Amino acid sequence: MNLSVVMPAYEEAANLAKLLPRLHVALAAITADYEILVVDTHEPRDETPDVCERLDARYVARQPGDTYGDAVRSGISAANGEWVILMDADGSHPPEFVKSLYEKRAKKSVIIASRYVRGGGTQDRFILRLMSRTLNVIYSTVLGLKCRDVSNSFRLYDGEEVRQLRLRCQNFDIVEEVLVKLKKQTPKTALIEVPFQFQKRDEGVTKRNLVAFILTYLSTLWRLKFSNA
Repeated sequence: MNLSVVMPAYEEAANLAKLLPRLHVALAAITADYEILVVDTHEPRDETPDVCERLDARYVARQPGDTYGDAVRSGISAANGEWVILMDADGSHPPEFVKSLYEKRAKKSVIIASRYVRGGGTQDRFILRLMSRTLNVIYSTVLGLKCRDVSNSFRLYDGEEVRQLRLRCQNFDIVEEVLVKLKKQTPKTALIEVPFQFQKRDEGVTKRNLVAFILTYLSTLWRLKFSNA
């Protein structure tokens, strides 16, 4: 398998019904050898299984629970591709942008859709932009990551390398954990940023709790900096 696209989903059936046809078109223009994995909740909470069956996507139930970390680990484990793209299922990551990530692929590299390099940006509210920029500066500085956008999950990975990782984080901080552990596993891994305009979600509501978000990121920063776990 050349390319796997992994999409964590939590009650995103309405968005998937719009995104999957666009994603098939975008991927078919890149390679004929691809797969789309929708990583749903442990037990279905909406029509996501039916949407996947109808629109030719591989349905994966995350294990063992319903956290975002469970979804990422389940998706990476199930992906067969030489290259693996992770992207959101809420419409904030346009399928057409996968070409920009794929064109930059190279062994021992992570290609990041970056909001914070020249040409990038975001439609988020001011408070979310402020939190995101602060988080990115702190994480990149403390953890020594030469990267402006460590928190956007829209990325392309070397499939063999990312499948070797032992990931522990349960929430959205797993996005940073992947970068830190890839750099530890393969110090020569290059973090390549491609300018990206982050869009608002299409349908539904966000699953992020801001208080839990902040507390989780602080504890994770401490663990990634001072622990080998």
